[in-house]
Amino acid sequence: MTVKVLIVDARPERSRALEQALHEAGFDVVTRVDEHDDLYAIMTREVPDAVIIDAALPSRDTLEHMGQLGRRFPKPMIMLAEEETPNLTREATSVGVSAYVVEDVQPALVRSMVNVAIASFEAHRALKGELTKTQTTLAQRRTVERAKSRLMQAHALTEDDAYQWLRKRAMNRRLTIFEVAQAVLATDDSES
Repeated sequence: MTVKVLIVDARPERSRALEQALHEAGFDVVTRVDEHDDLYAIMTREVPDAVIIDAALPSRDTLEHMGQLGRRFPKPMIMLAEEETPNLTREATSVGVSAYVVEDVQPALVRSMVNVAIASFEAHRALKGELTKTQTTLAQRRTVERAKSRLMQAHALTEDDAYQWLRKRAMNRRLTIFEVAQAVLATDDSES
């Protein structure tokens, strides 16, 4: 499967060479656009697998724009620049840039640069997904614990009895224990 790359171009002379290097490395450059073009429409239309931003020295506005683009269209983003400062690198990373590369990119390095950025992006996205899943599970467990506590207080049940009450309701109503726990907490008068 060919990886489709979008080049956001602030330096046409260098970006033409980058486009050639990407083609030679086996990537499909879907288009090369100016940073002032409607990137949202282009992303929707072209659906690239990765975005390379080629800028001499990315401005704060460029980085903010890339961050907004990355939130709306989560894709690996690679920033090519002539200069680097710790603050600029930190800002680029905070807006979702997967790789920040300073210097001219040689054709031989293009394939690994894009592949590493894609792998890094996918690993980061998987970690975020796991974190979200874990946070959701913990929130659901807290809800069940609060519902058990309410049932224990309202009906003088043991913790195990309260759990069994929630479990039985869930099975009878074809709901999850979490959904039953939410219902218990939503009502002041729980049924026994």
